[in-house]
Amino acid sequence: MKLLDASQRHYICEKKEMTLYTGRQSNRMRRICTVAIVGCRIVFASLAFSLPIGLAMPALATNSDEEVRLGKEAAAEVEKQYKFVTDEAIVKRVTEIGKEVAASALRTRVRPIYGSAAPANFDYSFKVIDDADVNAFALPGGYVYVCKGLLDYVQSDDELAAVIAHEIAHVDHHHAMELRKTQQKAMLGMAAAIIAGAAAGVQGNDLGELAYAANLVTIAKMSAYGQKAEADADRSAVAYLAGTKYNPVAALTLMERLAREEGRKPAINWGIFANHPPAYQRAREVLAELEQRGIPINRRLVTTYMRAEVKPVELDGVQAADVVISGVPIIRLADSEGRKASARAEFVAGKIETALLAGANLHQIKVEGGGRFVTMRGEVVVAPTQDDAELAGKSIPDLTSDAAKALKRVLWRELFDQAY
Repeated sequence: MKLLDASQRHYICEKKEMTLYTGRQSNRMRRICTVAIVGCRIVFASLAFSLPIGLAMPALATNSDEEVRLGKEAAAEVEKQYKFVTDEAIVKRVTEIGKEVAASALRTRVRPIYGSAAPANFDYSFKVIDDADVNAFALPGGYVYVCKGLLDYVQSDDELAAVIAHEIAHVDHHHAMELRKTQQKAMLGMAAAIIAGAAAGVQGNDLGELAYAANLVTIAKMSAYGQKAEADADRSAVAYLAGTKYNPVAALTLMERLAREEGRKPAINWGIFANHPPAYQRAREVLAELEQRGIPINRRLVTTYMRAEVKPVELDGVQAADVVISGVPIIRLADSEGRKASARAEFVAGKIETALLAGANLHQIKVEGGGRFVTMRGEVVVAPTQDDAELAGKSIPDLTSDAAKALKRVLWRELFDQAY
């Protein structure tokens, strides 16, 4: 499941292999496989599985043994290509989350909109690739890979679980085998084109380019199936997460963040490469799935961008502390009434964060007590003293009003970022 630069992808067909590069740099995450004739494989969206082509297409087996065999072969290629993280804490985190989600997938049967509902009792394995790319993918048979960059991108274990659940859904609903089945005729067409080119004396890079062109046609024909597979994985991930200790809302916050990333880039028509639905559409569908299941939508529980921070500051030798949320300063506190500024700020930050995690909204931020304190959900969260007012060079009511406005600005920004 590509989280960043999902719309930026191009294909390079070399003499011996076809490599999918995702992103702007050639050192980005690659998915490489080998094909009998010219050493090419096709990669479908986040499903990094092989689609072998030979002079004759093999029978389309659909049993789990065949999936495990295909996955094992592809996993061997991954092992050759990448270095894996061995840090015990990182490996333990990913494995424990993955195992819990996989167990839920085994218990939770979801009617697929793409693929097959046949039971998939795979022995899942989880590995972390030592790569800064923000990515994850799964192979048939239960091989799940997470890039180290993804661990830095997610804001909670819940969001990491959401990514892993999405990948497990691809495996659980046999998307690889379904794609293999639907691409059979297209693959035969590609093989025929390659064989014809070889027979005509096409060599080297020219032969690779012929395979590249045939690949584009295949992708164009299969793009609709790509969208169905992603939609199926999104909704299935919500169901799997609901059976774990992880919050399914994390699937929504991830999609919303991706939608914001996409929204900041120029609109480009990617044509045949548009095999993923737009992130905003996926976010809306995930939201609808959550609402249909009656799952409370509290994004703050699974993200960090609404967490209150305390930042110590020094002004002309005077110690003070700022309370900050999402980069927005709320109030600066001084040493006052026998308490250090840092301790007072930690207390205020805790009160604000408690109110936010409880679901405080714009209308619940009020200035009360004759302008002497700010409340959220009826609880006092900010109560400046005369020392704070003197430090700021303002009156207590003005300082209180500024704090309330800053809190509202943070919540307005949150509403704008959601937009779904």
